[in-house]
Amino acid sequence: MDGENELARLRDQLEQTKALYQGAKLNHDRALERVRDLGMTHPDGSIRHATLVFTYTLRNYRAALEQYNRFLLDHMSPSLEKLQDPKSERHRFNARTTALHGPH
Repeated sequence: MDGENELARLRDQLEQTKALYQGAKLNHDRALERVRDLGMTHPDGSIRHATLVFTYTLRNYRAALEQYNRFLLDHMSPSLEKLQDPKSERHRFNARTTALHGPH
């Protein structure tokens, strides 16, 4: 897959996971308001479900954001990561760290 197509795929994935996360956050906030209105001892299970969905979508959004940023910074596709030589990854990481923090 060429760079332009991979970037477009990652951008679409990021936008989709962001939309799902924002919807789950809105539902979670509504469930929290309901709990405040009904009281913490009320047996309404919607807050538990809303929290699980919110957590799940947040993890997916975070993973998509990391993959997108990694591609932009390293020009490395997550799908090609397994084929990469670990030594070259360590070299790139050390070079990036040195550039950011100076030599140790």
